[in-house]
Amino acid sequence: MTGYKQVSPGFRKGPRFRNSLLSRFVLIVVIAMVLLPIVLPLTFVASLAISSLLFHSTPKESAETKLPNYGSGIKIERMWHEEALALHGKSSSDKDQVLQRVHDKYPEATLFWVDSDGKTQLKLPETSEVPDYWSTEKVVAYMKQAYDSDPFTTVAIIGGGEQPTDEGFMVLELPRKYMNHTPSSNNNDGQFYGMYFFMVIFALFLLLAYWFFRDIQKRLRWLEFGMTVTGKDGLPTRIIEGRPDEIGRLEQAFNHMVDVLHDSRRKEREEETLRKNLISNLSHDLRTPLTVLGGQLYSFRKEPLSPAGKEMLELMEGKINDLSGLIDHLLSYNLLTSGRYSMKPEELDVLRIVRLSAAAWYPLWEKAGMEIHIELPEEPLIWRIDEQGFRRVLDNLFQNTIRHARSGGYIGISVLHSEEGKAALAITDHGPGMSAESPAKGAGLGLQVVDLLLREMGLVREAVSANGTRVIISQK
Repeated sequence: MTGYKQVSPGFRKGPRFRNSLLSRFVLIVVIAMVLLPIVLPLTFVASLAISSLLFHSTPKESAETKLPNYGSGIKIERMWHEEALALHGKSSSDKDQVLQRVHDKYPEATLFWVDSDGKTQLKLPETSEVPDYWSTEKVVAYMKQAYDSDPFTTVAIIGGGEQPTDEGFMVLELPRKYMNHTPSSNNNDGQFYGMYFFMVIFALFLLLAYWFFRDIQKRLRWLEFGMTVTGKDGLPTRIIEGRPDEIGRLEQAFNHMVDVLHDSRRKEREEETLRKNLISNLSHDLRTPLTVLGGQLYSFRKEPLSPAGKEMLELMEGKINDLSGLIDHLLSYNLLTSGRYSMKPEELDVLRIVRLSAAAWYPLWEKAGMEIHIELPEEPLIWRIDEQGFRRVLDNLFQNTIRHARSGGYIGISVLHSEEGKAALAITDHGPGMSAESPAKGAGLGLQVVDLLLREMGLVREAVSANGTRVIISQK
């Protein structure tokens, strides 16, 4: 019918967009693009709100009385150190004037300076509770207590020296309510709360992306496992199908392929069984008429025949023998391939079996006009073989020398030794070689039966064609 197309099951239309991997990836990108312009302002607002809530609370009375604001502690501390540095080498009166000027600027502050001997020289206001004499222990204890406390305290060494004992030191104390709030080192984390919030959102996005790609990787590994790990029949195994996205469709197509392979293997086994049964039945059915024909030809020999008749009778007997041998090959091949060929391997002297088999073929080689050269050592060659199967191998190889290598007029049987000292049986002829065309060439079942028998006995055949053919049989 025109206008219609047949679509293969493995190549149907792809999944809908909402079920695809692309839709999930686009969703992650959209979430990131939407959250980014929202999260950044939120982090800023959250940072301000948390910092204001934790650190910028002002007593009610401060707002009511409208206290003066002298700025940040960093600014005051820098000013105080600059004034101390400028007093290098100055007189006591100069130092008093500097403290008075600073006190006029910060009237709520408490100021004093101590000379190099540890004696307090000036206190502003004079009523402030400041020790008159400062020992090293008092200085250390005072600086330790004043650090990061209220009032805000800054200590500067006069003249910028390294020790307070050089030219003395000067101190400024100012209640923190007159200053902008300066977070202490212990509370520095507060200003990063907004950044922490941003990092949490970013980590959630990374986790979402990781989960997305990890799920893809996991499903691809399962698909790889199904492709590489085979079952008892040597075929891939089915895998569990996931969501109906692109990978899910690939999993579905893979399972379909596995089902087709298993179905094909099942049909192949059925056809192999049918073929073997057919060969077995034909072999048995053909033997009966061949036996009858052989008996009739034997009866004809008793009748008076002309030379031409006798020649035709011999030709008919030869063809019947060839057909009988072919049937034997078919039956043996069928039994070997189906694993029903009965073999009883045992430790035997291979050379003894070769001598007996060669003695049976000796008259046939002489009748074919072939030179026979058998050179076998006296020492036995012990292999684990089935005697009947090995005789069958020798008979097939000896028969091939007569059928295909008669023109060479030579047959040789010997034992070869490899460099490792392993012995091998060699059958040599001077025929045209295995690649040459032979008028008696058949279907090659004889050599297939030889190879199957040798494989069952743990042996291997190697053929070398050069100025004839040499067949070497050795152990694996």
